[in-house]
Amino acid sequence: MQYQLSTCHHDAAAFTAALRPLDPNVQIALDAPRGRLEVLANATGNQVLDVLRTMDCDAVPLETEVHISGGSTCCGSCG
Repeated sequence: MQYQLSTCHHDAAAFTAALRPLDPNVQIALDAPRGRLEVLANATGNQVLDVLRTMDCDAVPLETEVHISGGSTCCGSCG
């Protein structure tokens, strides 16, 4: 699940800690300059959005996946 973020601090550790109660094995990839977050978790999109809202983070699910370095769309060839 990928999200476009706005109105929040882009801190990967904070996102991971907040999402861990949903799935202890959650993985995230954050493109902070572009405000994009990818979440790989055993959770629904609505559950993830609820957690992001508790962090005062407005997020919109991306309809088309985008490349996020280190995320599930990363082929590893650009870095």
